[in-house]
Amino acid sequence: MSMRPVIAAAALAFLTMLRPDAALADPATTGALNVPANRIVGLWSTLAELTPCGGGPTFEVTNNLLFHAGGTLTENIAPTPARNHGLGTWSYNAGSGWQLHLRFDRFADDAYAGFTTVDRELHMSPDGRELTGPVHATFYGADGSVLQELCGEATSTRLQ
Repeated sequence: MSMRPVIAAAALAFLTMLRPDAALADPATTGALNVPANRIVGLWSTLAELTPCGGGPTFEVTNNLLFHAGGTLTENIAPTPARNHGLGTWSYNAGSGWQLHLRFDRFADDAYAGFTTVDRELHMSPDGRELTGPVHATFYGADGSVLQELCGEATSTRLQ
């Protein structure tokens, strides 16, 4: 008996078990490894509802997030003199999903006024089109002191 048909059948069985959405990253065209962590790679539009963590009025924040293969991300916002674009990192845990950490600097009257960090837990929908989860933002003064903390929920929708 030849082993060739057995190997071919085993390979075919293995390939049918692969999830098609895990194949979003193609090393030949994107340079990204075809691993579950890279399912997040791409452009996402975000809407968050935040409130001061101790309570207060709720307000909306929107942005676009570009997740890069390898664990970095870029945040794009509407142009404003009050802050710059955010830069950050993301990580993946097979049991709990993704986490991101983002930082941007703030300005008042063209002078540095401090920075803000944003941390999110990201849970992806089964179809790979939506990320949801809690968000926590901490505003720091120019001296590094904590000025305010915001808590809430955010939803990101895949654009590409």
